[in-house]
Amino acid sequence: MRWPAAMLALALGLLPLIVTPVLPLIDFYNHVARFQVLATLANNPLFAANYAAAWAILPNVGLDVIAVAALQIVPLALLPHLLTVLILAVLFAGILALNRAITGQVRWPALLLALPLLYSWIFNWGFANFLLGLGLALLAAAWWLNQRDRPVRRVAFALPLALAIFFCHALAFGLFGILIASLELGHWWLQRPRRFAALVKALGQCALLAVVPAILFLQSRTATAAGGVSNADESLTRLRAQGLLMDRLAELAAQRLETIVRVAEGPSYPADAIWLLLLVALLGLAFWRRALQMSPIVAVPALAGIVLVLVMPPALFGSGYVSDRMPLFLALVLVAGIMPGPGRWPLLLPGLATLAGARLLMLAVQWHGTTADLADFDAVARALPPGQVVAGLPVRATPHEDMPGRCEMYPPLLLLRHGHATPLFAIRTAQPLELRGRLGAARDELAQRPAGLQSRQRPELVIAAYARAGYPYVLLCQVAADRPLPATPYPVVAQAGRFRLLRLASEP
Repeated sequence: MRWPAAMLALALGLLPLIVTPVLPLIDFYNHVARFQVLATLANNPLFAANYAAAWAILPNVGLDVIAVAALQIVPLALLPHLLTVLILAVLFAGILALNRAITGQVRWPALLLALPLLYSWIFNWGFANFLLGLGLALLAAAWWLNQRDRPVRRVAFALPLALAIFFCHALAFGLFGILIASLELGHWWLQRPRRFAALVKALGQCALLAVVPAILFLQSRTATAAGGVSNADESLTRLRAQGLLMDRLAELAAQRLETIVRVAEGPSYPADAIWLLLLVALLGLAFWRRALQMSPIVAVPALAGIVLVLVMPPALFGSGYVSDRMPLFLALVLVAGIMPGPGRWPLLLPGLATLAGARLLMLAVQWHGTTADLADFDAVARALPPGQVVAGLPVRATPHEDMPGRCEMYPPLLLLRHGHATPLFAIRTAQPLELRGRLGAARDELAQRPAGLQSRQRPELVIAAYARAGYPYVLLCQVAADRPLPATPYPVVAQAGRFRLLRLASEP
């Protein structure tokens, strides 16, 4: 298959992005709002009063650098869609490049399987830096394989690629290391005779790529994240003492199963489960009829991916939802290793194309529904006086609401579309931004409250806490009709659709 055909397939795969004015990605617009603040801080008094740049060596700033530079020439209204196209294009190119490096050419089954994986559970979380780093990791791994016979050239070009991956995301860099090391092990295992010295040499080349990133990481603020490498040991000790360990392990197992079933995320858990069963049945028949096979070299990377899916802790170096990302890594490795077998089955490609097309079409229809939501949101936001500090609250939301109930993308749009200051991700060990002024004071005030007060399941308590923290307004977003907006003593300034704006102070 030639690259023009792959580019056409990617263009068709971008359909869900094209039909929606708001990308329903949970954390994404919070990141985009940070990019806008960093790009305009010097010229915006409201932003300067509430935010401060905190640039430093951080393994999570790759997209920040790209986006802040892009905002000098790209209109803000276009930036979110352009960034997502960049991320998905790099990820798609990485999958196909690694498939070509492993199997000798880009295979149609890999291309068709890659399209639904672009819209993954992790993409819906909006983990933009990680996905960009993961795409670069796949491209770098393809280069690594292609240059086996040119070690100097191989390492020389891989070093800057490794640094780029590191600055995108430390976890993506770690997965890159695991991927190329396990590919080397797979290649060594297939050699006859097996020469241990050749394996040591190859793994030594892999280790060279980690020297500079490891030094930079140890000098970064991320290395001092609360909980150390992981807080899993402390959590296990605490839960065991409270007699809640088995309940928590069962909860984690259920969450991990959901991330596996929904690795290519669609409209709902049941719909995703049915789609996955159909896909597994189709692929199972294809492998049984020998129309498909897996390259032997991916056996070790696949085994490594399975281990990561099973044992990866939920948090690592201050990053959350780490274990949720492992099924995607495993799926990408498997897709990269897929290739035609000696058998023939005419239904394979039409079947894969139908499943991939149906998934993209369902997403496009669902995401298009944000058009009406955005009109309601803008109508409510226009009731705010200029230059406000506003909090946002999804009412009784779970951590990962399905569409159309998702709300997390709307509070940052108060900043991006209407110029107000809102709370943004400003974790010292992860982002190059600090909250100051009114936002910083509100953050410190809220930090003194009991943890349960932050629960979205008791919105009336959270609204009262926002009022005590000094927010003059709060925007409420209803996630579902059976989870109604709460009754509060605060006056409603505006409401439309599932949005309601409350005034928390008499003199905002």
